[in-house]
Amino acid sequence: MNKFQWVQFQALLKREVLEHKNLFIWAPVVLGLLIFVINFLILSSLTDNDYEQFLSFLARFFGSGDVQSIAPTFVFPTLPFLGILYICAILYLTNTLYQDRKELSILFWQSMPVSNFKTVLSKLVAIIVIAPIFYVAVIFALYLIGILWLIFSGLSYDIEVAGLGYMFLTATLSLPIVYLFAVTSALWLLPFIGWLILFSAFANRTPLLWAIGSLALILFLEGFLFGSDFLSNWIETRSDIDNFLIVDYGGVFDRLFSYDMVIGIVIGSILVSGAIYMRRFVD
Repeated sequence: MNKFQWVQFQALLKREVLEHKNLFIWAPVVLGLLIFVINFLILSSLTDNDYEQFLSFLARFFGSGDVQSIAPTFVFPTLPFLGILYICAILYLTNTLYQDRKELSILFWQSMPVSNFKTVLSKLVAIIVIAPIFYVAVIFALYLIGILWLIFSGLSYDIEVAGLGYMFLTATLSLPIVYLFAVTSALWLLPFIGWLILFSAFANRTPLLWAIGSLALILFLEGFLFGSDFLSNWIETRSDIDNFLIVDYGGVFDRLFSYDMVIGIVIGSILVSGAIYMRRFVD
């Protein structure tokens, strides 16, 4: 990819972010504010003695300085953000190519020196690689505000706040794991991503319903005609979070370099190729 092509691809990515700010930016911001308010109300309801004991416990627990072993525990509080990210990804994938056809903006892009491959690829990169960056940034801001608040509260209670500083360091070290978890899980779920974007590329209306309905029909025919539940079992296994949950760096490498990951990427790539092919046909 030469410099012009790279600048062109960056423009496509910027377009996706600007046109879907609600999914990329405002969804994690609203969730972050909601979580902050809930935590603030919970801590505000504590008595002074309970609050002081809570701060002392945090300071002692994180004061050991063993940030690497504790960092994975901060992955679990970010699961609500990852859940919202997955919901937004479903909405984005099922509507992005459909909206291009509905608004006829596809005609503009097809008149430009931009291939269908680059257009679809930019949408995948936007939701798999770029979107998690915004979510991780909001999580970092939430950690920063919350822990600074705890530190100032600790100073007012004359508590040794070094442990709270280690708590912030621990939380920060967990953020790359959270980002890698989001990206790796997207690659693991690439068959589902390819399935959704395929229907977005050619469904005349409600692509999400078409995607769900078609899958349900295939599962019914498999059971009715062949008496088999292989596909349903594969989907259940593939969508089980225990099979792609990552809480440390070792889990990232174990998941990426696995036979199941390769199979999923191949199947997902075939479905994405179908979406690229269908994009050449305009309603």
